[in-house]
Amino acid sequence: MPNLKFYKVSWEELERDCYLLAKKIKKYKFDRILCISRGGLVWARMFSDLLGNLPVSHLTVVSYQDLKQQKEVKITETPSRLKNERLLVVDEIDDTGKTLKIIKDYLRSLNIKKYYTLAPIIRTFSDPKPDFYLKIIDDWIIYPYEIKETYKAFLKVFKKKEKAKKMLLKYGFKELEL
Repeated sequence: MPNLKFYKVSWEELERDCYLLAKKIKKYKFDRILCISRGGLVWARMFSDLLGNLPVSHLTVVSYQDLKQQKEVKITETPSRLKNERLLVVDEIDDTGKTLKIIKDYLRSLNIKKYYTLAPIIRTFSDPKPDFYLKIIDDWIIYPYEIKETYKAFLKVFKKKEKAKKMLLKYGFKELEL
């Protein structure tokens, strides 16, 4: 096993983090949320509700496969049309800053001048950092909506079902989820 440490976010923690961040940004006015899919989908939906039912568009950025970051971060799907609105760009984490950089370049290419970026969790080495974040955690983050994805990744890392299951239970998964 690589020297990875894991941090599992619970649904309760996710909900609390959304409330705290929404409170932090409520003084800003946004016309739309631009969600970075797939990771930012749940967060964007929560922020849409908490900030007054803002419309949500999504941008798909691919950068990970299993527990390894791919060498190239790329946009694979874009919204059909983005107006020059005030955007809140939401992703679930800012690992290295590569995704955030490619998104900022993309939005500049569309001449979108007013946008803010948000990722609830960042790493100490994230560069650039989003405009809004809540926590700095360098462990591998496991979100409550990544059950099967995490199981498959642990199976690849630990090779045996019993060992993968034992490690998942250690990091807060419940029998029902496995």
